Amino acid sequence: MKSWVIILGSIALVTIGAGSWLLSRGGLSIEQITNPGKQVAAPATDADIEVIRTRLLEVGLHPTGVLSDLGVDDHLGRLAAGHVDAATLLGYADAIDDLSTRSTLRGQSLPPPLWDVSTPALLEAGWTVYSLTEALASEASAIHINLLSDAYGAFLATRPDALEGALALLPLAGSYVRFLPEAARAEHAVHAKTDGEATILIWQALLSGTSRNNPLTHRPLFSHGFVGHFSVPHIHQYATGEGLTPSQVWGVEGFDPTFVGPPTNDNHVEHMGLSALLQGVANVPGAVLYAVEALEIAVDHEDASAAAADRALNRAVRDVLLPNMGKDPRELMRALLATLG
Repeated sequence: MKSWVIILGSIALVTIGAGSWLLSRGGLSIEQITNPGKQVAAPATDADIEVIRTRLLEVGLHPTGVLSDLGVDDHLGRLAAGHVDAATLLGYADAIDDLSTRSTLRGQSLPPPLWDVSTPALLEAGWTVYSLTEALASEASAIHINLLSDAYGAFLATRPDALEGALALLPLAGSYVRFLPEAARAEHAVHAKTDGEATILIWQALLSGTSRNNPLTHRPLFSHGFVGHFSVPHIHQYATGEGLTPSQVWGVEGFDPTFVGPPTNDNHVEHMGLSALLQGVANVPGAVLYAVEALEIAVDHEDASAAAADRALNRAVRDVLLPNMGKDPRELMRALLATLG
């Protein structure tokens, strides 16, 4: 009886300490690449609307949005309202066409509606779908498109093995980081001081682009901003036209049952990436993540067996990923595959 009191008391102390840490801790600061300057659209002209409609449909946009994409009718409405001009829309269509050609030549085409999504985060960074797509279609942005094409291709090639597919993105993220100086990357974190940490940041953005909320403040611990839209699950959503969650896109195939838990616990790839980013880049202590799982059981009534599987995954990240972050990402990939598979 006394031992149980000691154990429960210890857990309570860790949880209280973790709560204090979470309340005092600021979010992970991630900076996205910003638009060097806003473009002011000229007033609408008398351009032939049918020519623009036909061209936008030709390059693969939907007549109306299917998921969160705008769709051709939305663009024509902006044209009629004077919010965009004909030249911008035709240039937008050309840029989408170029992106489709480039990604296809790279080896895996990317869905045109992927570029046709406007979010508050995109606008806050000073971009529009028109200016960002034009920038991405430039020669200077080829490496960004190559990364997305390679990542989506790796995902498709390894399906349905979620673990193998997720880990296949690690070397891709590592090559991207090594090739580009920090300021030229799609995003970088103030906390990421090494190439290994920067690789984890880009890897997690590719895996899901999602964040995790502070269980006490219910605010995100970090945000990828508009860059989070260009994750593999989002690419697959727009390729299939289905509104799938990252868990539904990835699945759980390949993970050892120790890290799986009950059937309802199906977000292993997303959890692995978040755990790697929080522990490896944001330096969130393992004890805090343990306490978060305890809080979710107590507050959100999460399945205890699911929490146990999540804790096992957190430990694997701590014991395998953290000591090897500075090594070749291919070595890290093999080490994680041997541990988690």
